[in-house]
Amino acid sequence: MPVPVVRPVHTVRPVKPWNVLEAQKATIGKIEIVIGDVFDLSRPDENIWVGRMADHLHASTREIVIRRVLLFGVGEPVRERQIYETERLLRALPFVKNAHIDPVIRPDGTVVAVVRVRDAWTTQVNAGYSQVGGQKSMNLGVDEKNFMGSGKSVAFDLSKDHERSTWGFAYGDPQLFGSRWTLSAHTQYLTDGFVRSLHLERPFFALDTPWSTGAAMSQWHSSLYVYDQGIQVFQVPFVQDEVRLSGAMVIRKSGNRVWRGGLLAKRQDTSYGLITQSVPPGTLPMPTLMNRRLRGPALTLSTQEDAFESFQDLQGMDTPEDYNLAWGGDLELGRYTRSWGSTLSAPFFRVRANKGWSSSDEDLTLFSASWDGRKPATGIQDSHLGLSLTQYHKLTPDQILAGLVVVDVAKRPDPETWYYVGGDQGLRGYPNQLHPGDARWVASFEYRYLTEQRWWGLVRLGYSAFADLGSVRKLDGRGWSRTYSDVGVGLRLGNLKSSMGRVILLSVAVPLNREPYQSRWQFMIGNTVRF
Repeated sequence: MPVPVVRPVHTVRPVKPWNVLEAQKATIGKIEIVIGDVFDLSRPDENIWVGRMADHLHASTREIVIRRVLLFGVGEPVRERQIYETERLLRALPFVKNAHIDPVIRPDGTVVAVVRVRDAWTTQVNAGYSQVGGQKSMNLGVDEKNFMGSGKSVAFDLSKDHERSTWGFAYGDPQLFGSRWTLSAHTQYLTDGFVRSLHLERPFFALDTPWSTGAAMSQWHSSLYVYDQGIQVFQVPFVQDEVRLSGAMVIRKSGNRVWRGGLLAKRQDTSYGLITQSVPPGTLPMPTLMNRRLRGPALTLSTQEDAFESFQDLQGMDTPEDYNLAWGGDLELGRYTRSWGSTLSAPFFRVRANKGWSSSDEDLTLFSASWDGRKPATGIQDSHLGLSLTQYHKLTPDQILAGLVVVDVAKRPDPETWYYVGGDQGLRGYPNQLHPGDARWVASFEYRYLTEQRWWGLVRLGYSAFADLGSVRKLDGRGWSRTYSDVGVGLRLGNLKSSMGRVILLSVAVPLNREPYQSRWQFMIGNTVRF
């Protein structure tokens, strides 16, 4: 077992906060890394056989992996914002449970930055099962987020649902060849085709990063299924290949806000095969299928401000969660052009914005908005407007009220981007793909109670009660569906040793106005937390 890097530090003076050291124009004289095991064996509740065995099997993160994340170095002046930004970057790593950077003043006046990191348990066995509207889905996979302590991730997964069986591999490297470049690759083999993706990027890893560039490629070759009332109505062979090349740089910086501008080149080739109908004709119209090649350049603009605050026990359990409370967003304006090989000449656009608000540690509101589409001579196409509002309020440290409202509106959407309402879309008491449409709204509300019951320092028990509501504007021209609603209860099992405080959900939901063809209740197991 690799030995964690632990160097003793002797404090001989009271520790000064980083902002005081920055005001004194102090410099960092030394950086020390302390990497703790998954279980803290100095604590009696974790010094048990489970903890000792897990620490023995766990490969500790290598010191060099942590050092590559740091935004400061020896000999550089103390900058408080950089210190806290580094803490957030470390906590965002999938193999780090928590991270803090503390200043220590040596007798000779040397400022030592002590980076304390607690490793997370990174070998995850992902298993899920759901039964919604008579449709069963199962998945099983193994995901290692910190292979041999190197920070690299490897994963293998198997899944089966009413559409297809799949198996696939994934690889991720956040420090390609020890650099700031990142690489992620994924390939999945389906009973009706395959899905592949490759993403190479040097991102804006910090607010002060001067430039970014990247390339992304994806292939989706399989069947496209169209549903109504939870039943497959149409099936069509579907092929979509995409390539994105991008580059951007900082064009303005003021205080803690940065503006970035760049260039983008896009290519998307989409084609459909012969459509077949699986059930007798109903009210759902046959999709309009149009093969297309879209190619063109674009200008990009984005802005971000460092206004992060840390919260706890909102989505996960016993893990700091960092949220940015400032306005941020990005804009993309371009044109598909025939001179690049596009089958149509059309402007295209995408705009996104997000904001957070909080008056205390007990309240958090998050808002996001997005709008994208293209506009050929025949009018706007495949346009999608999305609005999302999330609210958290702590009644007590262990009792949380949480709510999510989502509104989506489309204009002449491509069939692969139709909206649905149902189990997978937030109505937990209803079948998946209940109805398709070009607009929808879904609202979910939860009461969450976190107990102090923890098993082996590994799992924390919680409960939830929830209600969901939603409706969709159907494609048959008859307007909105009725408002569907459900209520339910569930268990929330918090994985206390995962990096994000991941929660396993076991839920039972009952529809309040079910359709004649659906079950009286739905049961789901999984680890996808929507809010």
